[in-house]
Amino acid sequence: MPRPAVIRTNWVDHWVTNTTEIQLQLNRFVTEYHTNATIHFHTNYVDLFTTNLVSRTVTNMLVLDAVQTNFVQAYQTNLKTLNLTNWTTVLAFRTNWVTKPLTNLVEIETPREAVPSRTAASSSPALDTEPLAMQATRSLRLTNGNQIEVQLTVTWKRAPATPVQVQQWRIEREDGSFLCFGQDPQFKRALPAGTYKVSVKAQRDAKSPLLAVLGTLTVTPREVLLEQHPTRSNSSI
Repeated sequence: MPRPAVIRTNWVDHWVTNTTEIQLQLNRFVTEYHTNATIHFHTNYVDLFTTNLVSRTVTNMLVLDAVQTNFVQAYQTNLKTLNLTNWTTVLAFRTNWVTKPLTNLVEIETPREAVPSRTAASSSPALDTEPLAMQATRSLRLTNGNQIEVQLTVTWKRAPATPVQVQQWRIEREDGSFLCFGQDPQFKRALPAGTYKVSVKAQRDAKSPLLAVLGTLTVTPREVLLEQHPTRSNSSI
C-alpha cells in the first residue's frame, strides 16, 4: 500500500504593511494671452533656374573723351557810326536875391598901339583869363591794341592846390568814331592815335557856378598835345 507523501514547510514570517496611496495635485500656472487675429498670407515660392550661361570677354577697354562742336556761322555787318551832338547839361540853382547896382558902360574906340614882338609868342589874352587849365600826359607803354594811355587833369589857375569838382569829361574823336565820358578829377583812358575834341565841366563846390573848358587833343605814337580854347561864358575866379 503506497505511503502518503508528507510535506513539511518551514514557516517564514511575512510582514504585510497597510499601504495607503495619497494623491496630491500639482498646480502649474500659465499666463494666457489673447491677441487680435490677423490674416497672414503665404506666397508659394518657385525656384527659377537659368541655364545656358554664355561667357563674354571684353578686352582693350579704353575711355575716350569725345568732344563734338557745333559750328555756327558768324556774320559781321558793316559798323555804323552814331554821332551824338548837342550834349547840354542843365542845372537849376536857387539863390537868395541881392540888389546889385549896375553902371552904364560906354565903349570908346581908340587906336591900338603896336604890340612888341616879344609878346606875340605869349598865350592868348583870352586864355589868361580862363579860371581852369587842362593838362595832358601820356604813358610810355602801349596797350595790346597799340593804343596810347592818356591822362587828362584840370586845375584852378590861381589856386592849383584847391580841389576841383568835375561833373563831366567828354572825349570825342573828330571823325565821330569814338566817344567816352568820365567824372574823375584825373581822367585816364587808352586812345588810338588821332585828334579829339575835349571838354570838361567843373565847379569849386556845390554852390559855385558850373564852368566849361574846351580843347583839342592830338595823340600820336610819340607825343600828346593839348590845345585849350577860350570860352566866353567863363568868368575869372
